[in-house]
Amino acid sequence: MRFHFVIAPFILAAATVPAVAAQATDTSAASALPRAPVEGEVLRDAKARILGKVYKVQPSGGVLAIVNRQTVRIPADTLSIVGGKLVTSLTKSEALKQK
Repeated sequence: MRFHFVIAPFILAAATVPAVAAQATDTSAASALPRAPVEGEVLRDAKARILGKVYKVQPSGGVLAIVNRQTVRIPADTLSIVGGKLVTSLTKSEALKQK
């Protein structure tokens, strides 16, 4: 019986490590921005031109946006906050190819 009490914490710790690592990778993209995108927020390109509006913020930090009446997925690694505004490094034509 004593053997089980000694090994049980190690087994439990080994089982939780992959789950903690998965959470760390999911939130890393979202935490790269100084603040999270907000639903309804205007999405702009690098030249400050309006591309569309944020429809939904994803757990990964990316957003679903309405661009030219189409729903497109904008990856988190293309997003930044410039002057308090949400900006993507994608052009409008590149954004429309993101399905």
